[in-house]
Amino acid sequence: MSKRNFAGTMILTGLALILVGCTDEKPPSIQDEARRRDAALVAIVQCFIDRGAIPAAEVKSQPWLQNGKVLPSAELLTWANGHEETVYHGKTLIGWEDEATAAWPNWKCPL
Repeated sequence: MSKRNFAGTMILTGLALILVGCTDEKPPSIQDEARRRDAALVAIVQCFIDRGAIPAAEVKSQPWLQNGKVLPSAELLTWANGHEETVYHGKTLIGWEDEATAAWPNWKCPL
């Protein structure tokens, strides 16, 4: 590569980096990501309970399940951590959670 091409490439690269830094889009904050993930987890577990993918007997005494509704709580997160590798309809719970979080708030129960 000639010095002129190299210099031109460096200038264009520098301009591109400056333009990338000028965008108004900010990456989601850790708090926003955590809220999306929590909401997605509640929706997934609710979907699985409603469709019978999680046996009612398994969760009937859980404090995060009130009158058939899944409530966000530390206990739900503890339960999910213990079941993250459990396979539901061909995918692990953590896989479902990743998928739903990426699509949130547009994720819909596919069962």
